[in-house]
Amino acid sequence: MTDNILNAANLYALGIKHVEDRRAQWIAKHDELEKHLKEIADTLNEKAAYKQGFYVDKLHAFNEEINGSCARMPSLSLRSGDMPMQMTFRNALGERKEYTETGFQISFNPTITGQVIVLLFPHESDLSKPANPYATLAVIDEPGNITMDVIDEIVARGIEAAFYSSFTGMSEQNRQPEDQEAAKEPPPVPHSTNPIGFRRYETTEKVK
Repeated sequence: MTDNILNAANLYALGIKHVEDRRAQWIAKHDELEKHLKEIADTLNEKAAYKQGFYVDKLHAFNEEINGSCARMPSLSLRSGDMPMQMTFRNALGERKEYTETGFQISFNPTITGQVIVLLFPHESDLSKPANPYATLAVIDEPGNITMDVIDEIVARGIEAAFYSSFTGMSEQNRQPEDQEAAKEPPPVPHSTNPIGFRRYETTEKVK
């Protein structure tokens, strides 16, 4: 009985060692990941057909109680710029109202356990709010084992999912492909498609 109790208590020592090992792996790996994400952003800014702007952000865990940060838990995000929704309203006074959709974020976040969770923060606008604030793209148990090929797969899946959360892609996800063998499980998309709901204004005035 004593040995069983001691073995159970020793799980804490094994657990904290594993957490510390994973945190150290992330510190060692995140510089390489930051460089790779910047290469992705540069390539998209140069070659993407539609250039909303792509950026890489580095953030640290923040404690609001003391306004302090934890340098050992940096997160990295690949994000896109905002996109105009090509809708402009004007009134007789010359005032204008336009709508813009926020960019997406694919965020690599270390957790308290030492694991890294990859989250997609989707597009949103005043006309389309996400049903959920984020979707989980991946959970990385051992950050030291991350390869840039795996990162490329996660980013590609995240951008595809982000497209389907945008006004440019909301209507596309449920379309049946012509080649049924090409059908695949759609990526997670935390959005709800809502009607725009503008009141119709009857007028004979010509609107430019």
